[in-house]
Amino acid sequence: MKLFDDYGRRIPTVNDRVFRKEPSFYYKINQPNFDFNSILERAKKNLIGVDNLSAADFESKANSLLKKLKDNEDFSLLTNGVHVPFIYRNTSKGVDLGKNLEETILPALKESFTERFPDAHFKAVLQSNSELQNNIKVHPGSRYDKFLDDSFNGVIGWYFPQAFQEFDIDSQRNQMSKLPEINNVKMCLSGGMDIGAAVVGSPELLINKDHYSPILCMSSFVHSDERLVLLLKAYGPHMEFWCMTQMLSKNTTQVSEQWAGGLTIFSEF
Repeated sequence: MKLFDDYGRRIPTVNDRVFRKEPSFYYKINQPNFDFNSILERAKKNLIGVDNLSAADFESKANSLLKKLKDNEDFSLLTNGVHVPFIYRNTSKGVDLGKNLEETILPALKESFTERFPDAHFKAVLQSNSELQNNIKVHPGSRYDKFLDDSFNGVIGWYFPQAFQEFDIDSQRNQMSKLPEINNVKMCLSGGMDIGAAVVGSPELLINKDHYSPILCMSSFVHSDERLVLLLKAYGPHMEFWCMTQMLSKNTTQVSEQWAGGLTIFSEF
């Protein structure tokens, strides 16, 4: 049984709550070109210091990782979807996840995005007086703890932003228990640090003049108020980070064709 369709989107299972079984892709992302040198330079400038890693090494290691997906029967179709290489090192070991978002990831996103698009803005919106510091934890089924552990040494990875498009947040979070593991490849439900690093390296990812872009869900991150979710989205030519409610009513969470959960594969460098 296929796990992904020909567009790289996860095929919903019977218990998944999705906007529709066959996606319309009314909200879509254009596949960026892979300029590994530019991605590495943006990462070095805005997010990490990796002076001993060359663009050639980055490209070689990233492509080797991607080839393992393409050669795997279960995951080869995933690579038909949009995918973005990234590099990330967490230099804030022991720092609270929310504080790392506020003090490292969001400022890096702002600097990279506004340098690429000087006439646009990047801003963060926290609804309902919500706070990030001391309020963010990792969802236990996301496998994101492995990403965080490896990130202290540095990771190279690929972000697949539309792997779980039109899935509600709970269904996104349930996917990792349904997907098989691959030898010598680590994967996780996408969260704040990998999405942040991917968009720092490719700040044009959500800017689409021809189509509306999906909202990127940081679904491996859970707010202490579980009604709230963390998102990255385009607003016309601008980009915004939101901590916002996912509730349509007191007991019903949102399921939207615009929301996209991501899958991240990675390895230490």
